[in-house]
Amino acid sequence: MLELREFRAHYPEYEEAGVAIAGICRDKPASNLVWSQRMRLPYPVLSDQSGEAARALRVTRQFGIGGWTIDMVRRTTLLVDVDGTIAAVWGKVKVRGHAPDVLRHARALLARPRA
Repeated sequence: MLELREFRAHYPEYEEAGVAIAGICRDKPASNLVWSQRMRLPYPVLSDQSGEAARALRVTRQFGIGGWTIDMVRRTTLLVDVDGTIAAVWGKVKVRGHAPDVLRHARALLARPRA
């Protein structure tokens, strides 16, 4: 939740830079809508209820408990280039300063000359 709030606080800077933000969560779409409205998030929070996106992005880890295997999603930030390429990954997110750090990387990516 703290990460979402930090991105909310820096949202105007992202918008000014032309950088889109979206969150993704394993909750149901209706649940995401309720708490994103409650937190007044200015960006969408998408639902990955099946975990398919998390597995495809390789941001899950499996834990064995008894005879069961549980997939847990690691808190991860991905910076995706305009062509859909993952340009940077933050797997160990420290909340304070994270949103400005991602914005710095995004601005540098946008400033790169395109072929």
